[in-house]
Amino acid sequence: MLTVKRRDFLKAMIISTSLLVLGRPLVYEYQHSQSALTPFGSWYVVQIAGTPEVLVNNYILTVDGEVKNPMTFTYEDLINLPSVEVKDTIQCVSDPFFLKANVVWTGIPLKEIIDMVKPSPDVIKVVGFGAEGYTADIPIYKAMEPDVIIAYMADGRPLPQVHGYPARLAVPGWWGYTYVKWLVRLYFTSKNVLGYWESEGYPDVAKK
Repeated sequence: MLTVKRRDFLKAMIISTSLLVLGRPLVYEYQHSQSALTPFGSWYVVQIAGTPEVLVNNYILTVDGEVKNPMTFTYEDLINLPSVEVKDTIQCVSDPFFLKANVVWTGIPLKEIIDMVKPSPDVIKVVGFGAEGYTADIPIYKAMEPDVIIAYMADGRPLPQVHGYPARLAVPGWWGYTYVKWLVRLYFTSKNVLGYWESEGYPDVAKK
């Protein structure tokens, strides 16, 4: 269950590699996040390859597949779209008690991007691609939920490099393997495409 509070609109702009926050976004408080925030240094790290160095000045998010309006977004494009905050607990399915972190994400609802690109009515999944080659799939119905976001900040600061800078998915209520880091592509498909861990037998509906 979500509780929603209306706040001022968040605007951000790049100053070197940092963000200047000019207002406050809409806030979604997710029921699993009632504890204190987890310091970045205590977050767990699980990834399939090394940490890629993705630079803001040449970052591109490609949104394509079975859509009417394929689009690309720069980092500046993303941070200038209407944003929300989501209070969340990200957890690893392999050890959800120890491998977890309480965080406040800031980013763009994925639904906003979906509305812009206009997927085919036959689309059943969105596949996220990370810069290091990782993939995860999300059913379109989940992707449309208002607290599923493309996050570019955590706890009021730009994402740490190892945790997906400059942008990643946040999928509250689902296991951490759906939170694609270093997000560079969103692919819409009517086929039952499986992501990296889903193809290894992890639940395709990754609800905790």
